[in-house]
Amino acid sequence: MNIKPENREKPVEPPEDLLPGEATLKRTVEESRQKQTKVSTLKDDANAGLTVAMNEIPDGMACGLLAGVSPIMGLFAAVYGCLVGGIFNSSKLMIISTTSAAAFLLYQLTQAYPEAQRVDALLLLVILSGALMILMGLLKLGNLVRFVSHSVMTGFLAGISILTILSQLPTLFAIPAEGGNKVLQTINLFQNIQLTNWHALIPGLATIFFMLVLPRTPLGNKTAIVSIALPSLFIFFMKWADVEVVHDVGEIPNGLPPFRLPDFSLLQPALFSGALSMALISLIQAAGVSQSVPNPDGSRSNTSKDFISQGIANVTSGLFGGIGVGGSLGSTSLNIVSGARSRWAGIFSGLLVLALVLLLPALIGNVAMPVLAAIMIYAMASSLKLEENMQVWHAGWASRIGLICTFLVTLFMPVQYAVLIGVLLSFTLYFLTSSRLVKLHRRELVNESWFKEIGMPAEIESEAIHIFAVDGDLHFAGARILENQWPLIAPQTRRPVIILEMRGRNNIGATLTEVIENFYEKIKKAGGRFYITELGENSFAAFQAQATPEVLEGIELLKKEEIIGKSTIQAVQEAQDWLKGGEIANTKVFS
Repeated sequence: MNIKPENREKPVEPPEDLLPGEATLKRTVEESRQKQTKVSTLKDDANAGLTVAMNEIPDGMACGLLAGVSPIMGLFAAVYGCLVGGIFNSSKLMIISTTSAAAFLLYQLTQAYPEAQRVDALLLLVILSGALMILMGLLKLGNLVRFVSHSVMTGFLAGISILTILSQLPTLFAIPAEGGNKVLQTINLFQNIQLTNWHALIPGLATIFFMLVLPRTPLGNKTAIVSIALPSLFIFFMKWADVEVVHDVGEIPNGLPPFRLPDFSLLQPALFSGALSMALISLIQAAGVSQSVPNPDGSRSNTSKDFISQGIANVTSGLFGGIGVGGSLGSTSLNIVSGARSRWAGIFSGLLVLALVLLLPALIGNVAMPVLAAIMIYAMASSLKLEENMQVWHAGWASRIGLICTFLVTLFMPVQYAVLIGVLLSFTLYFLTSSRLVKLHRRELVNESWFKEIGMPAEIESEAIHIFAVDGDLHFAGARILENQWPLIAPQTRRPVIILEMRGRNNIGATLTEVIENFYEKIKKAGGRFYITELGENSFAAFQAQATPEVLEGIELLKKEEIIGKSTIQAVQEAQDWLKGGEIANTKVFS
């Protein structure tokens, strides 16, 4: 049936708390699910697994290069990530694999060690971060990662993308670079641009050209493999021995690396804080992925269980010679559009990458390093989506602060500090913005059952009932803002009634209790009454535990009931009777 244009629904704008790339992934999920048939087969999963595996080979090798170790360690990590994720993930279509953010973080954290110890330090770091992920999952901390704001994540990932591009330029140009950070190293590189090895640069530029052009051809998802193979074969046949290849960087084992325990003597405080940073950034990215990908069987994904899955994957990878892994937006999206129906797609992709590593090690060893550098540069440049950054910029001052500060910190400070600062900045912005939303409202009771909102008085009125409701988060900062919004109580004010609705407040903290007590003392001094209505069980118990006995004796506490506002109406009726008992005529009733 054709739908008229005027009846078509307008696209819904994505929520602001989505991670970078989540909106695109959600659209991909919905479009793909509409095209899928109802019958699920292993053939579909095998086809999706093959497609993902072809993507994991260049990505894994490039991430290994980015981590400062042999690209083959990136392939091992892709194997373990896909297999363990496929087995243990609660998000059945999510692919756990290498990510550029984790790889670059590993590189920065291990640079303080002598070159001979860097691989051991990296493996220890991966295992530690995996153990922390498992611990966070067991403690059910999955929901906490959603407090890291979208603007902070956008700034961090933009900074990582720029740093990744800069880090690959020395390999692309085959020029050693010196400097205290990647920005200074890049400046040094261009000061020595005349030293460029054209045998390395030309194939690298050709790779970027192929990545731009080939996706428009029937090659489609095979673009990355072809873009790596053609320039590498060209270098091989031209016998350009001055171009570094994979087996020059590290030995490719004949089989999987043996199990080995990490060297715990390399453990330093900076390494532990780095492991925490790596765990946080990997889990934040994966939380966005898992919550964007519904399971085909309708079961719900569990973020905390996915934490445990990623932790097991990292511990396994570290024990068997692989770099760190996490939930991958790109690989998960590719898995879905390729027709994946179950967790077997991820398992198949891991097995196919494993088969390549075991059966064709010589072929992998001849892949040119500048080609892998070009693949990473292209991927990171593609991730710099101007539209997403502009959306964050237009979201307000808090989002701009999160974006700019995190970007600059990531660009000029060690990544582990950037992650921790970003997390702290997210919480700070959360408290600042939520505090600004605190607003006290006054309402009027209509027909003994309905309420309407009216303007706030400049002063509390004598012999009148005032019922207030408050919007916003009343944590310590919000409570102080509420304190400043109370109407003034003039010295001549007599017998006012205050009714404060607290429905929806799950808890009352010490600061809010103090604010209420201080206002109550003013009402008591004026000879008035104070009611708190619509209290939940937690709020009722919290206030009783924290307030002084004198305040508890003077304030009337009324719990909420099934009928919304019933306890408030009850307080109004009691207040009316109390005022009438004082023979006050023309009583005004407000809510």
